[in-house]
Amino acid sequence: MKNRQKHWRDRLGTPRSFVLYRTPDLWRYAVHFSGGIVDGYLVQPCADSEIRDAQTAALAKAEELAGQPLKITWEPSDKPDRWTGTVTTGPSEPTSDSDAG
Repeated sequence: MKNRQKHWRDRLGTPRSFVLYRTPDLWRYAVHFSGGIVDGYLVQPCADSEIRDAQTAALAKAEELAGQPLKITWEPSDKPDRWTGTVTTGPSEPTSDSDAG
């Protein structure tokens, strides 16, 4: 009998939400999936870049992790330099209710 393990992407499930925040040195993120959380940092853009650049890079990272096109609707958090996003499958185009939050 052959042991078939699920690919790590399949074990994560569906992406649900996203957190993007600026630290003094870089942008960090956390993608909340139905089966767990993946967090890390963006190599580009740099920490002093515009939020739209960081959101675009974060969307690309989320799509890479999910293995599918996504849409993230961004909203500013009550904390400075922090944005939350609702993830849906769909066209790969970032949207924002507020550009700078």
